[in-house]
Amino acid sequence: MKASSRAVLISALLFPGLGHLALRPRRTLRGMLFMLPTAAAVLYLLSTMLHLLSQLQDELDAGKLALDPFAILDRVHASGIDNPATNLASAVLLAGWVGAVIDVIWLGKRTPA
Repeated sequence: MKASSRAVLISALLFPGLGHLALRPRRTLRGMLFMLPTAAAVLYLLSTMLHLLSQLQDELDAGKLALDPFAILDRVHASGIDNPATNLASAVLLAGWVGAVIDVIWLGKRTPA
């Protein structure tokens, strides 16, 4: 497998920007430009979801929320988790992932075999 194909797979399947590191060591800074915002978005989304999960668990334990999937889904929608900040983090995550894959494909075509 060519190094550029491996780099594309690494960025697409593992994490954006890692493929840049596999392509050539000189691409470390460029890879970091994809990794850092994407990692920040992932951490924000995980933190938000874990906070909501903790609230839901507390409500289930206290008997304030029924163990019914539809009631839980209604509670999740009522929590306001779908807000501009989580939407922005999701957009950054998607853009970082797609951008890193496209960039690694482009760099792979420019890199001699």
